[in-house]
Amino acid sequence: MISNLNTKIFQNTEYANTQMNFSEAKSENKGTILLVHGTAPQNIDGSVPIPKLQEKISLTNPDHYLIKPFYKDLSNYLNSFGWNTVRYTRIGVYHDSVRNEEYCKTDLNNIMVQLKTIFNAIPNDKPRIVFSWSGGSIHALQLPLNDLDGLVIFGGIATKRTDLHNYSRISKKQKNDIQKQLDEILSARAEVLRTDMLNLDMPFGRFYDENDLNDNWTYLKPFNKLPTLILHGKNDNEVNVRQAEFWKVKLSNHNITEIFKDNANHAWGCSGNQDDSEDLASVINAWLTRKFVQSPGL
Repeated sequence: MISNLNTKIFQNTEYANTQMNFSEAKSENKGTILLVHGTAPQNIDGSVPIPKLQEKISLTNPDHYLIKPFYKDLSNYLNSFGWNTVRYTRIGVYHDSVRNEEYCKTDLNNIMVQLKTIFNAIPNDKPRIVFSWSGGSIHALQLPLNDLDGLVIFGGIATKRTDLHNYSRISKKQKNDIQKQLDEILSARAEVLRTDMLNLDMPFGRFYDENDLNDNWTYLKPFNKLPTLILHGKNDNEVNVRQAEFWKVKLSNHNITEIFKDNANHAWGCSGNQDDSEDLASVINAWLTRKFVQSPGL
């Protein structure tokens, strides 16, 4: 198992101080799920450990998923259903803080080297599943998809990251304003250091790298037999549900299952910004069990 391999697979590399958690299934092992991060700098439990952000959110929305252990809870529920899980941190992300002088190095290449190393360390005697949330869908689709047994995309991006606003519910004026800002950022590319921070979530280097990619759905196109589950809350205000509809429209001959949850937000919850990791795990387990336990190989 990889529970004690973090220091071995990342020894003497820039990832040596990152954390990795391998949680074993609490019943018969059905396989292993790698939980890929969204855009934000999540700690090992899944919350965003930026003290000022945590303080600001907790004053008005103490149950917000950004300050809750979303991935830890999801992992525990998946373990209870018989799935091993793997969680990790990116460089510069610690349990109670984010060190920007380190985190600013997380461009696309850095993230993919780390993810591929972790994925390759997962035992392949049982199904290996990749779960990705939000902007993590971009990184999941850059993994060697021919080696995956199953893919789960939750609240994910099907187009390019810079197209998100075009498929949201905001007004035309707001869309035009966002596009103007994006055009300014992209036109300044040659003048900006890749390690400068665009915002709390993303260094400029990663933003530019991801903007150079094709629409995200295109990377799944050659893998029409890969079992893929698309999950999306119908009230997701961060990644509009229209993104989820692209997968089936663009990949109509693929092995794709789509499940939309009424009134659900970006974290599958239906109350404010709360998450619903228990129901999310239940839905994932039901689909995985049908695909790999009851009818393996379908």
